[in-house]
Order: sequence, then C-alpha cells, then structure tokens
Amino acid sequence: MKRFFAALFSVCLMGIALVGCSGSSANYNVSDVASSVAAVCNIQNPSDYTADDLTFTVSIPAELYEEFAGQYTTVNGQSGAVLVVKAASGKVDDVKAAMEAYRDGLVAQFETYKEDFPVGYEQNKQGRVVTKGDYAVMALAGADVNYDDVDKAIDAALK
Repeated sequence: MKRFFAALFSVCLMGIALVGCSGSSANYNVSDVASSVAAVCNIQNPSDYTADDLTFTVSIPAELYEEFAGQYTTVNGQSGAVLVVKAASGKVDDVKAAMEAYRDGLVAQFETYKEDFPVGYEQNKQGRVVTKGDYAVMALAGADVNYDDVDKAIDAALK
C-alpha cells in the first residue's frame, strides 16, 4: 500500500512539474522583432511609431497594449510599415483586429489611386498581421519585397 501511494504521489508531482513548465509564454523584445522584420520590408524614409500614432492612426488605445515598436514610411504613395505590439493580457485579438482594420483602410485608400500607385496598392493588400501569444506583428512591405521573405523574417523573430 505504501508503494502504491508513493507511486501515485510521484506521478502527481511529475504532472504538476510538467504543467508548471509548459505554461510559460515566450517574451520578445518588441524593438528587436520590429528591427528584424523591418530589415526585409524596405521602408522608405522611415519614421518611428508613437503612442499617438497607435491611438489616433492605428486605433489601438493605450489600455490594449503594454509596449510597442515599429516604423512606417513617410513617402506618399509608398507602402511600408512594421508594427510590433505586446498586447495587454487577453487583448491580443483586439490589437490584431485594429491592425487588420488599419491595413484594410490603407488598401481602400490605395484602391482609389491604384492606377497611380499600383505597387503601394498590391503591397498593402498583401500585408501581414500575425499573432503569437500576447504579441501582434503588422508588416506592410515596400516596393520590390516578396512577402515570402517577410513571412520568414516574422517566423524567425518570433521563435
């Protein structure tokens, strides 16, 4: 009987140890992730995202995120932006939805002028919004960038 309880206790401890170790989520440096992805996105004349940009341009209010980093192009008619956001706990879907709405809004703007800016239109249309854990990444590549390279950069940065 003692052996049975000792074995049962050991199994329970093993289960607790596995659950405790497997529940951790990765932590990423948002600046490092943004730099890695931006390196392949060909962002012309980049400017850093600010908290005001997140709130008023991308529509991500401060209560939805803990930290962010990224850049966007300041050249009219060009595509190019990378934004990495660590969402507040349980808010990554809200951040993703805001990023997708922002991307879709850019596509709608460029659609009006797609004859004048066909590259910007196509690149924004193919833009990526990816999540992993509490992190959301938006990548809108500039001209002459293949999105296969962007996908690889995102995957490598979020290992």
